[in-house]
Amino acid sequence: MLTMGVEEEFFIVDPVSRMLASEGLPNMRALLDANPTTPGTYHGFDYEFHMATVETRTDVCRSLRQLRGELRKLRGTLTRTASDAGLSVLSAGTMPTADWRTARLMRKPRYDRCFEHYRDVVQRRITCGCHVHIGIADRELAVHVLNRIQPWLPLFLALSTSSPFYDSADTGYQSFRNPLWAGFPIGGPPPLFDSHADYAEHVGHLLETDALTDTGNLYWDARLGTNFPTLEFRIADACTTVDETILLAGLARALVLTCIDEIQAERPPVRISPPMIKAATWRAARSGLTADLIDPMTAEKVPASAMLDRILQYGQEALKDLGDWEEISSLAARLLASGTSSRRQQRTLTATGHLPDVVDELIMETTRELQ
Repeated sequence: MLTMGVEEEFFIVDPVSRMLASEGLPNMRALLDANPTTPGTYHGFDYEFHMATVETRTDVCRSLRQLRGELRKLRGTLTRTASDAGLSVLSAGTMPTADWRTARLMRKPRYDRCFEHYRDVVQRRITCGCHVHIGIADRELAVHVLNRIQPWLPLFLALSTSSPFYDSADTGYQSFRNPLWAGFPIGGPPPLFDSHADYAEHVGHLLETDALTDTGNLYWDARLGTNFPTLEFRIADACTTVDETILLAGLARALVLTCIDEIQAERPPVRISPPMIKAATWRAARSGLTADLIDPMTAEKVPASAMLDRILQYGQEALKDLGDWEEISSLAARLLASGTSSRRQQRTLTATGHLPDVVDELIMETTRELQ
């Protein structure tokens, strides 16, 4: 059975001003450091580029039930720690009221090198994402799976969209986090690779030419894991609710398993156009589930609900074999009915006309399933 792990990124917020936290962060870090990453593992908490962002990392999980428990536990610990420091936690691709001009960066040697290299691209990119890891020990196999999952990656973005607001303005996008990453030299859809050696050669050239400061800055929408033998889905916005994260993880595992089955059966991959994948990614960022998406495999516009149905049908056998079909199909239907976090945020702003109310709603949704 394929294993899973998830990294979730969160904003730390002042609940009074509804801005990114500045005061109280040292106290919160001291409290987090009292709950350190489990020795010898990648499990626990870490700090991100901006001081008011934190990443959580689940343990390796073998079932969605185990993963849900991990996500709830980590969110709960982070929320309680923030509360003890007089702060709140929020999960979204962007923080609606954040001001990138005054956001402070973490001082770590790696982050300092990255900032000196990419400058204001780093400063402006105040974003949070959700990264799903699926365990694949065979690196050669992982590269071929990476090639095959690419047509589906825009849908993962559409399902996760949670960043319509940036710098206190409505951007017109459902995921403005996605175009914010365009300033990095290594982002967007990955190339198609012939082999693991081809993948390693590409990465080596990027390091040699200083396009990358290190392999951690390989910001493709999906990549081979840099710390563990995994395939990493990186395209998604941070998921506001645990249910949304579970949906992405369940779909990702079923998709990978289906691709492995096709490779082992020697079925040829569908030929895809890299420009069409980029177009599909842009459309997913622009519209989320609110309008037609682009299916890169057919080069046609399709309703978002139809694209979601296509991946459910494509991965149905794997989902049933894993015992995940009922949960994932139910979560997918609920998301279509409620809309993604971006749509919920926009509805709140329309109802109240007050952007801080959107922040309050995000804080509530982030912690709702922890009660």
